[in-house]
Amino acid sequence: MVKRKTAGSRFQRALGKIAAWCRLNRHQPIAQQHQALGRKLLGHYAYYGLLGNRSWLQRFRHEVKRVWRKWLCRRSHKGTWSWERFAAFQVRCPLPWPRAGVPPSVATP
Repeated sequence: MVKRKTAGSRFQRALGKIAAWCRLNRHQPIAQQHQALGRKLLGHYAYYGLLGNRSWLQRFRHEVKRVWRKWLCRRSHKGTWSWERFAAFQVRCPLPWPRAGVPPSVATP
């Protein structure tokens, strides 16, 4: 089986769009942000979720978490979200994990 991976430029472009969205929507309630980011990640997984690309999808999830925490820290002057606090939040409200998809050659038309 030939392994496939996300092109670096597409990875950075998708991550940049997520970062811009987080910046523009940081004033929204955290529950709404979590729900929207979950949908965005599921869409990314659906498009790039080929067999052999799981490590890049996991890396994308990690980078989205890092970017989201950065913009949560910039919501006010009340303090930042430490990684411990963010990890505790992620236990209660985790972002979806990637699932392996079916290669296009196996999919039925």
